[in-house]
Amino acid sequence: MSVDSHSISSSSSSSSNKNLALDAKFSSSSTQADMTDTPADMKGGGSRSGLGYATTALFLITQMAGAGFLSLPKATANTGWLGVVMMLVFCVGVGFAGTRLGKSWVILEERWPALYAGGSRQPYMDIAGEALGKPGRVFALVCVFLTLFGSSTVYLILMASFIENLAPVLSVCEWLCVVTLVVLPFTWLGTPKDFWQASVVAAASTALACLVIFVELLVEAPDYPEPHYPNPTVFTFALGFASILFAFGGASVFPTIQNDMADRALFGRSVVVAFFGLLLMYLPVAITGYTVLGDAVKDNILLNVETKKVVIKVAIVMEVLNLAGTYIITCNPVYQVFEEQLKIEKGFGWRRCALRSCIVAAQLVLGLAIPMFDKILNLIGGSTVTACTFLLPGICYLRLTDKKGDWPERFVPLWERTALILTICVGVVGGVVSTISAVLDIINPDSMGQSCFADFHPVQTE
Repeated sequence: MSVDSHSISSSSSSSSNKNLALDAKFSSSSTQADMTDTPADMKGGGSRSGLGYATTALFLITQMAGAGFLSLPKATANTGWLGVVMMLVFCVGVGFAGTRLGKSWVILEERWPALYAGGSRQPYMDIAGEALGKPGRVFALVCVFLTLFGSSTVYLILMASFIENLAPVLSVCEWLCVVTLVVLPFTWLGTPKDFWQASVVAAASTALACLVIFVELLVEAPDYPEPHYPNPTVFTFALGFASILFAFGGASVFPTIQNDMADRALFGRSVVVAFFGLLLMYLPVAITGYTVLGDAVKDNILLNVETKKVVIKVAIVMEVLNLAGTYIITCNPVYQVFEEQLKIEKGFGWRRCALRSCIVAAQLVLGLAIPMFDKILNLIGGSTVTACTFLLPGICYLRLTDKKGDWPERFVPLWERTALILTICVGVVGGVVSTISAVLDIINPDSMGQSCFADFHPVQTE
């Protein structure tokens, strides 16, 4: 889609006031999106109903923290203490890139209101298309689909693993089938604003699970052997990089959640709140897990604590609820992409249910084929998550702001441009190395678990 094909409304103002005027235009109702906003209680002055910035922040936390914190202690063991520094850097860098991704959508609404002011089923792809043309749109589509399809499959596997731990009457493979059938009806709901309660439950469950794990590690610390802290290798460091990035890699669903906001210009505020909340949950678990266990920490930190304790069983139940909510939110953009392509109506109907059921069935097949969540997590963390989180947000924002047309210009300061370019460079180098390492890890027969298709009652090894 070329820029010249759009009908553009222009306005003239002095160069020094352009950005202020644009921000004022789309932030006039910012004081109304307070911490108590829910989809139905926006208070006057807004042109549409939708999520408040606080509820949006909960959605972002839910989407990123679903499985992220479980693998962070192992990621820290793989990267050494430098992993803690990487978490801080990634939090700031990815969060900053996420705010620019949100601004990119605001730019689309400003320049082409007839096309985008009413929302979109494919907002990330629309941003990439306007910034980079058709090749960029296709690349974004592939990355978003693989990221969300793969990560949501990870959530199904984790839920099955946790439930098998609590009720070993069935194998993980059998529980995977049961879990898929249970969550299936919830995938038929519309867009995030239709199930905002899931974000509240999931975020609260994650916070409680992190607190329980943190306390339990401290309580059990005297019972563990003396920890060892070996120097990381290039291979383990790359895998740790991918896991840490996955923990902050929610950008692929950011535009979809932003589209359900009452005031989309407030998305940057939601990102700041969400990433600050993530650090409060991630750092205590990662640092404590690595300090207490060293290189003996497992891929899933919950497997290191005594799961027979009631408090740990409660934490596992909370994490299952969190993963269920995260799964529903994560899959939604994938559904909307296919529904747009197949011209399926936006309202509830049998065509929507049939399509989404087919996608869930495909995820079940993938989960049964590769029932080791860390392998999928590392692969998509190093490849498509890197593209959606590190590369595309900065590239698209800079391309959109640099484009000339019959619209007010946006000036990008040198420090901002430099920060985005550095983020892109880190993503390219880290993503390539991490993807190669993840692929080598998957094809290594010694590190691969038993496929459910080979044995539906596999023996679980720790």
